[in-house]
Amino acid sequence: YLQTENTKIEINKMEDELYFMENNLKHLLDNEKDNVKKYLEKKVKDFFYTDLIDQIYNKIDPHPDFKDVKFNANFDSENPSLNVLVTNSNNEQTIIPNLYFSTAQINVLSLSIFLASALNSKEYDCIFIDDPIQSMDSINVLSTIDLLRSIVVNEGKQIILSTHDENFHNLLKKKMPPDLFNSKFMELETFGKVKQEII
Repeated sequence: YLQTENTKIEINKMEDELYFMENNLKHLLDNEKDNVKKYLEKKVKDFFYTDLIDQIYNKIDPHPDFKDVKFNANFDSENPSLNVLVTNSNNEQTIIPNLYFSTAQINVLSLSIFLASALNSKEYDCIFIDDPIQSMDSINVLSTIDLLRSIVVNEGKQIILSTHDENFHNLLKKKMPPDLFNSKFMELETFGKVKQEII
């Protein structure tokens, strides 16, 4: 009987504490959580240069409807996550590109995110890119080359690009001739051995 009565007293104390917390502390914690969430969302936006990503992404233009890239920081679950999303022009529909985009469209999105970060680098004026055109169609390939040319001319960045695609290599030679762009093209004969040009 004494144990039961003591337990009842303990339960009443705990209920009082819980009531106090819910009525006096919960709204403070919710406000603090909202402030932290807004702060982190701003940091994410600043870190990923979303405006520049959108500009680059739209220059290559891989999708007819979904043109805006967004980063959604989800802090509502036990394991916070950062989701990459795309929205249509009217902001009516938002999708996860991994579920709906083709491989080429995802590659364009990845390239856009990478280039936005590289263009904002204060330490390096050189961008290294490995095979950026995988699975792209001809229009996207041409748009990518035009984008790379504009980065070289307008941003003053040096681009070092490697590819196993001979057609892309030849197209780059035509679209970025050495006499206009101070470009240089090399072909490897075997691993580490540069093919000698026959003049």
